[in-house]
Amino acid sequence: MALWQVMVGLMIESAQPLLLKWEQLIEDQGGVTAEVKVDADLRGFSADVISRVCFGHSYSKGKEVFLKLRSIQKIMSNHGFLFDKSGFLDKLKFRTKKQNEISNLEKEIESLIWELVEERKRESSSEKDLMQLLLEAAMSDQSLGKDFSKQFIVDNCKNIYFAGHETTAVAASWCLMLLALYPEWQTR
Repeated sequence: MALWQVMVGLMIESAQPLLLKWEQLIEDQGGVTAEVKVDADLRGFSADVISRVCFGHSYSKGKEVFLKLRSIQKIMSNHGFLFDKSGFLDKLKFRTKKQNEISNLEKEIESLIWELVEERKRESSSEKDLMQLLLEAAMSDQSLGKDFSKQFIVDNCKNIYFAGHETTAVAASWCLMLLALYPEWQTR
């Protein structure tokens, strides 16, 4: 089976519970139409797809990585993290506390990702997900040192989450919008 077919299968596995949930919401509201707020569902769907595609059967740990990365995003996007009109010393204390929080989350993320890598190495899996491709790339490049190889894998996993989350959620939103514009396809 080709890699893209495996990935599509994983995406379908992520979509099925979401569709069942929405079908149940429609049933609960009379069975014809229903108002469904999809924001949180699409974020959850996006995290699930990325976790399955990245980490295969270990996607529950992948979701944990995702939640910690989202926590970092929230801390950094909080009003006043970078700029504020408050006094310099007050701001410095606040920033230091938030930076420590971010640093701790980053260490936890690195640890979780490395646990997944070690599990995958022990399995000697022939499973072709993004984790396996990253491992093969890191192991085949003899010019990488052990520390750099580890950082290469961890950083790429983080990048996949950050970039993948946005693109997956946006793509799913556009699909829903297009289905709403073309009800004959939505019905099919």
